[in-house]
Amino acid sequence: MVVGLSAGSTAAAPGAVSTTDESSITNLGEPVRKAQTLSSAIGETPDGTPLGYYVVSGNPNTNAEFTVMNLRTNENVLQTRVPYGNSSQRTLGKSPVDGTIYFATSDVSHLYRYQPGDTEIEHLGPAPEGQRVWSVAVGPDETVWFGTYPGGRLYSLDPDSGDITDHGQALEGEQYIGSIFPDGDTVYVGTQPNARLAEYDRNSGDFTEIALPEDHSGDKITALDLRDDLLFVSTTDMHVMDVTTGEWVDRLSGANARVSPISPTDPDAVYLRLNGEVTRYDLSTGELTGTGKSPNATPESWGWVDLDGTGPWLALTYWRQGRTYAWNLETGEGSYQVPDLMGAGAPLISLGAGPLGNIYAGAFLSPPGMGKYDPDGEGFELLNGTSQVEGFGTFGDDLVFGRYPQGYLYRYDPSQPWDYRTNPPSPLRIGDDQNRTKAFVELDAVPGTVAIASVPTTGQHGGAITHWQPDEGTHQVYRDVVENQSPVSLVQHDGLLFGGTSIEGGYGVDPVTDEAVLFAWDPVSTETLWSEVPVPGASTVSGLAMDDDGHLWGIADSRTVFEFDLEAKETIRTIDIDPDAGIDRYGDDNRLLFDEGRLFGSAASQLFVLDQITGEVTTLYGGDDGPRVQELARDRYGDLYIIGSSTRLLRYTMPDDTTAPEVSAEPASSKSRGAAVLWLRADDDTDDDPAIHYRVDGGDWTEYDGSRPVVVKRGETLEYRAIDDAWNSSQVQTYSQSS
Repeated sequence: MVVGLSAGSTAAAPGAVSTTDESSITNLGEPVRKAQTLSSAIGETPDGTPLGYYVVSGNPNTNAEFTVMNLRTNENVLQTRVPYGNSSQRTLGKSPVDGTIYFATSDVSHLYRYQPGDTEIEHLGPAPEGQRVWSVAVGPDETVWFGTYPGGRLYSLDPDSGDITDHGQALEGEQYIGSIFPDGDTVYVGTQPNARLAEYDRNSGDFTEIALPEDHSGDKITALDLRDDLLFVSTTDMHVMDVTTGEWVDRLSGANARVSPISPTDPDAVYLRLNGEVTRYDLSTGELTGTGKSPNATPESWGWVDLDGTGPWLALTYWRQGRTYAWNLETGEGSYQVPDLMGAGAPLISLGAGPLGNIYAGAFLSPPGMGKYDPDGEGFELLNGTSQVEGFGTFGDDLVFGRYPQGYLYRYDPSQPWDYRTNPPSPLRIGDDQNRTKAFVELDAVPGTVAIASVPTTGQHGGAITHWQPDEGTHQVYRDVVENQSPVSLVQHDGLLFGGTSIEGGYGVDPVTDEAVLFAWDPVSTETLWSEVPVPGASTVSGLAMDDDGHLWGIADSRTVFEFDLEAKETIRTIDIDPDAGIDRYGDDNRLLFDEGRLFGSAASQLFVLDQITGEVTTLYGGDDGPRVQELARDRYGDLYIIGSSTRLLRYTMPDDTTAPEVSAEPASSKSRGAAVLWLRADDDTDDDPAIHYRVDGGDWTEYDGSRPVVVKRGETLEYRAIDDAWNSSQVQTYSQSS
């Protein structure tokens, strides 16, 4: 249960926010930059000039980029930032009639058009309110179709009038339309999180689900490609359906998503990447023939272009750096090009401190890797190959961390040079449908083991605690430690592991529970001992940290700090950081950190220090309408690090002073009818005027102004303490007046 506790003062009520200057903040820059082109295509101008089209992700500070490259000259013919939106989720479609390009941004969804040969893009306007564009395709009548999240709805855009028509949700329970293929009066759509296939009848306006093969697996349909009468459906494998009979006629294991358009010189041939090799698929016989071409790239798009006047070349684009490959299949000649893209700083999603006190930053959907900051070095070091890192921890003298979306676990020796696949060696995969690692704790009660909190894959509930033995390369997964919730924060105390949860599962599924909990986990018996709701109604409990008294502190709903008594299993008090702040899905970027008895935190988009006595909150950076603040880590010198404005690593330089003031109560010369009359004094080595707070008989804390003594009547108890400008607090002293 929650127990209310008054922790206020006349000068600063509990949770009240005051702001210091930002002179202690240093903007260290962007640890990771990347050129990510999830949306791309191959095409031609009306005169046959081959072009590559690339929609390059930006970040919250930098809008998305649209670049067009001449594939013959390697020169950019257009490069611009879009006016709205910074990311795309494979949202580019090319007209089969004249090659016009349509694309959308996905975060702040807006629609755009580019006609080959133009010198600028055309802004068509925003997507329907409340929807994010997740897929785009253009039909043979030039109608533009797009699917959305979170409604899982299908829309069409009239290219002449600009009118948008809502055709409704494709399939109940499906939040994403991630793939579309229009074919006359039929539009095929693929969904997520349950990888379902449907056809939309433009005449009746009805969606009809198409049953996938019994051996189908996967949680999303990544791509749909209709070639003659064969529909290629890309999920975990590629399945092929004859649309004239409705029969599934083929299954291609090891195939990457997407197949090429039909060869302009071979009407039975399309190409795909199968087990790493570009492979011909015969539309008449299903025969597979390798080409000997094995690019280190999964295709984002395929196309046929004439690069040099010798005839058609088969080309593909890749999402990393817009890398573009092409082959003349007649001559065997190949081409490899990397467009000159502006790119942008990668949004940072995790921070961690290594065993040597360096700071590590994981970035969203990254390659190129994660960033390392050595406080004694010069700038950042890019540690390549890790992709999106979620969650850091230590194991002895090593750094451990996890990778999304595979749920990989890595161990890295920071005393040796980074050498991906050697140091760290090849990772271990959690499995059991876990893909986001949120917290790592090396267990005291189970030597040689790291406990990991994780969130399940798309469309599922049932997060897990995993016990990982890095030396042996073994692990055990325990799902549903709290049924239908996801553990997102861990801390250990007296041999037990305490965790906080989110009611959310993987993306694409709604919560089935109402309140996040604290829970106790016995790592020896591998049992959940108890769970309690620390803050009623909260959907996340995260940022867990233990104080010296054995009380557990945490953050609820990304905006409220609570103190929890583990023995009584009850909340002692709650302190609002910002009651109007938004709630993060998992809350795992909210942190609390004890340093020399001081409590620092990152929540409600601010870095703050919390006075554990009065409950006063002092904002050190962020808050109000300032830049977004998330995560919190500490280097070997005790300085604090946060993510600011999504892409930047910021350092807060801590005061050198870690010594608390001395405080005393001195009797005044006057007396008051049996009451004690006391002057409160405080001395500090660096602060000439440390603050003193006091309260009588458990009342509100009051800041002592020194103008008059404190009167303590018979039977009353005075509590008092001093705190300096480096937030070092003395112990609470008491004085009781008994006579």
